[in-house]
Amino acid sequence: MASQADIRRVDNSIDNAKKNLYESRRGPDAFDKRSMKSDGKYSISQHVYPDDLMSDDLRYGGNYVVFYINVSVDSKLLDDKTVKTVADFPPRDGGDFRAQEISKSSLAIGSAAQGAIAGGLVKGDITGAVAGAALAGGGIAIASTMTDAPKATRPQKRLKTAIALHVPTQLSVKYGMQWGEEDTAVTAAMAAVGKSGYEAIIAALKDSEANQKFVGTSQAVATSLALSKAPGGGAASVGLGLTPNPKKEQAFKSVDFRTFSFDYQFFPRDVGEAKNVLNIIKTFKYHMHPEFKDDNNFVYVYPSEFDIFYYNNGMENLNIHRHTSCVLETMNVNYTPNGNFNTFANGMPTQINVSLQFKELALLTKDKIQDGL
Repeated sequence: MASQADIRRVDNSIDNAKKNLYESRRGPDAFDKRSMKSDGKYSISQHVYPDDLMSDDLRYGGNYVVFYINVSVDSKLLDDKTVKTVADFPPRDGGDFRAQEISKSSLAIGSAAQGAIAGGLVKGDITGAVAGAALAGGGIAIASTMTDAPKATRPQKRLKTAIALHVPTQLSVKYGMQWGEEDTAVTAAMAAVGKSGYEAIIAALKDSEANQKFVGTSQAVATSLALSKAPGGGAASVGLGLTPNPKKEQAFKSVDFRTFSFDYQFFPRDVGEAKNVLNIIKTFKYHMHPEFKDDNNFVYVYPSEFDIFYYNNGMENLNIHRHTSCVLETMNVNYTPNGNFNTFANGMPTQINVSLQFKELALLTKDKIQDGL
C-alpha cells in the first residue's frame, strides 16, 4: 500500500507537469491584469464586463474569456492613427487554404486557369470563350488589387483593443461529421462473380434473346441488376415481389465547421459599467460587418476575425477546448428581455441581453484535436 509520502510525491509530480504545460503555453497567449493598463500589450479598460472581472479577490474564480480582434490590412480603420495594433501576435488556425501561404502570382494564375477551363468547357461557344477570358483577366485584376504583402493569406493586424467577459453560464462544444449513403451493389457484384461472370451478365441484360444460364451467386447478381438497371425492372419488381438490395454503406463526406454561442445578460451597475457595455456591443457589431474597399462600392473587404481564449488566473485554460480563428455570424441584442423597456435616468437600459454566434474558420482533424481543440 502506498504511503502518504509516496502519494504526495506523485501529486507534486503531476502538479509540476501541469505547471510546465501551462508555462509552455503562456508565452504570447498570456493575458494578465497588467494588460488592463494603458501601457500593457492589450487594453480592455473600456471593453470589460463586469468591470471588476479581474479583481484580486477572484470573485469570479479567476475565469474569463478574451475576444481578440484581427482586422484586414486593407481596412480603412487602420488609417486612423488613434487605432493601435499589436505586433507579432500569435495567429490561430484560419483554414488550410490560407495556411499554404499562396503567393499573389500563384493566386492570379489559379484564377486565370479557372477562366481558361471555363472557356474550354464550352466548345465552339463564343460566349463561353469570352467568359473564360474575362475570368482569366479577373485573376490578374485580383492580384493587382492586393496589398504589398508577399503572400495571399488575407494578412491582418491585431487590435490593441480586446474584449474581456466572464465565462457564460452555458458553455458547450459540439463536434459533427457528415456521412452519407452510397450504393455499392454494382461494385459488390463485380467482386462476387469476377470480371468474366460480370461481363456475361451484362451481355445477357443487353440481349433479351441470349440463352444464359446462371446459378448461385451469378443468378442473384443477374436478378439484382435486372430489377435495378434493366428497362422495366420496376414493373418486374412489382410483379415478382422482389426488389434489389442496393447494399448501401455509409461513406465519410466532410467535417462540420464548429459553431459557438455566447449568451450574456448585462446589468450595468453604474455609469462607467454602462459605457463599457455599450462599447462592447458596438465593437462586436462593428467588426462582424464588412466594409467597401473603395468608394466604387463593388468589392467588400472581409469582416474582422476573432481569436477566442479562455483564461484562468492570467493563463490560458487548457482544461477546456481551444478555438481556431472565428467569425461572428449572428448577433442578437435584446433591450427588453423582461418584456418591458426600463432605463436609467439617462436612457440607458437597465438590462441588455446579447447572444453571439461564432463559426470557426478551420476544419478539425485528429492532429488538431490532439492540440487541444
